Amino acid sequence: MKRQVLVSVHRSAGALALLTIIGFFSSTVIAKLFGNIDQITTVKTVIASLLPVMMMFMMITGVTGKKLYPNKGRGVIGAKQLRMKVASMTGFFVMLPSAVYLYFKSSGGEFDAFFWSVQTLELVGGVVNFTMISLNIRDGLSLRKNKKVRREQPA
Repeated sequence: MKRQVLVSVHRSAGALALLTIIGFFSSTVIAKLFGNIDQITTVKTVIASLLPVMMMFMMITGVTGKKLYPNKGRGVIGAKQLRMKVASMTGFFVMLPSAVYLYFKSSGGEFDAFFWSVQTLELVGGVVNFTMISLNIRDGLSLRKNKKVRREQPA
């Protein structure tokens, strides 16, 4: 695959992953603050059904990043790779089980204290992933900007 295509896929998947996380987070907060039990249940159902889509965006972002910068464990790329690992682990060990649990609890109409505790944990995980991906986008843009500056400088 050509490098420019890989870069485009990487950017698009990263942006879509971030937008999906923002959508999950904001719909959860809005439903919790202003909605009723049925609306919260609907949000949890939609999130559970869209989890594979978000996971696909995250995996595509990770795979294309690895292909673009294999074995670059230092500097900006190293920081991006570390943040991607944190986001992946948070997603796999916090977000995914929380979303599934919250879906089943809300479907059964069980909104007990443990539901709200797990909901809080899921929101914290969402903030972590939002932060990691946002920082990666920022660093990716800085790499692009630095590359442009290097091209424009006379030899």
